[in-house]
Amino acid sequence: MNNPIIPSNKKKAEFDKKLKQIESDDLRLKTLEQELIVLQARVAAEASPIVKEFCDLRFESLTRLQHHLKDSSFKKKERRQITTLMIDMAYGLQKMGDARSEAFLDELLQEDEASTEQEESFSSHKFKAPPSMANQVEGNIEIKTLFRQLAKAFHPDKEPLEHLKEERTTLMKKITAAYENQDLYGLLKLEKEHVGPREFSDDKVELYTKYINNRLKELKTFEAELKKHGPLSTIYKMIYSQKVTIQEYNIKNELSKLEEELQKEKQLQQIVWDSLSLSNYLKLVF
Repeated sequence: MNNPIIPSNKKKAEFDKKLKQIESDDLRLKTLEQELIVLQARVAAEASPIVKEFCDLRFESLTRLQHHLKDSSFKKKERRQITTLMIDMAYGLQKMGDARSEAFLDELLQEDEASTEQEESFSSHKFKAPPSMANQVEGNIEIKTLFRQLAKAFHPDKEPLEHLKEERTTLMKKITAAYENQDLYGLLKLEKEHVGPREFSDDKVELYTKYINNRLKELKTFEAELKKHGPLSTIYKMIYSQKVTIQEYNIKNELSKLEEELQKEKQLQQIVWDSLSLSNYLKLVF
């Protein structure tokens, strides 16, 4: 008669399954991130001349607006509006990675007490790397505590047999690397692989399964971030397109958007260069 599977075996089987899922998702998303970086670098290289021209125009316009701030023909209200416009434009220059924006922002933000709220609205969504779990998980198991437990159990100096000491040294390097990277998942995996089945208790399996469920949720959230906010997020779609023609179309589409921004910048420069046209523009936008 076959013995039924006891609950602890079911828990451990589910635990193993989730470990493999995390490993797979981690690898897939790291690969995706690298592909995004490569494609972003290509687009950045092709966009470089457009971006440079945009930044030069924006810098010239900011310099001109700075001159207008000293023009007594503009009323106090208008000068306030010019300052607000300049902050917006300086953040746009900063977004393009132009260091010349800093000098304008330092001066303007000192003058504008309300700039903190504007800074939050103007700043773009920043691409974030995959999230990492906090150092402490439910049950008060900390990375440092787990590291010490593993180091104590597997330190090569405590291995009397010379032929096993090399294996312990390799394992200890993995444990130390996981700790230095604050990689709780890596430490859990090493513990699971190297401790005896009796020592890896049902309570610990249950605790780690809760952690793993949270980690899987984080990976899904990160993937959603890549789709929505990744560097040139349309590139995300390129990776899943098997047709090179579609990838090329998407790259051209990104460059086309930059060209449109450049044309708008040229129009804006014509407006801000003349005092009268700038005054009329301020009435329209404020």
